[in-house]
Amino acid sequence: MGSIDILQVIQAATTPVVLISGVGLLLLTLTARLGRIVDRTRILARQRRTAEPTEQRSLDTQLQILSRRARLIRLAVTLSALAVAMTGILIAVLFLGLLLKINLAVVAAVLFVGSLLSLVAAMLVFVQELYHALTALELDVSEPPA
Repeated sequence: MGSIDILQVIQAATTPVVLISGVGLLLLTLTARLGRIVDRTRILARQRRTAEPTEQRSLDTQLQILSRRARLIRLAVTLSALAVAMTGILIAVLFLGLLLKINLAVVAAVLFVGSLLSLVAAMLVFVQELYHALTALELDVSEPPA
């Protein structure tokens, strides 16, 4: 195998790395949101311990929304990490297939489509989490002070 063949193998195998970079940015966003949810949950849980029963109901509602949001973010992170894992395997399959001159097109296609579907699912879950965040904000704004 000549040096030009090796360069083609490396080029073909590293092209999906762009997808990994993009998903990495999504993961940063998701984990930052999860951190804020955890911080807010701790604050509200602390407030709930000393709150009046009427205020506790409002805090319970907010805590339930935060719990739902945390579960959605966890699912989005899992789906995003799955997309990265499948893309990593795809890179290895492309590299090995070209290097060993084995036709792994079907395996590569399945991994690529799986990675994209996982990423799309993560984005849909992320949008659902954003919807819940706006619902919580509307509750905060609409409730009269205690």
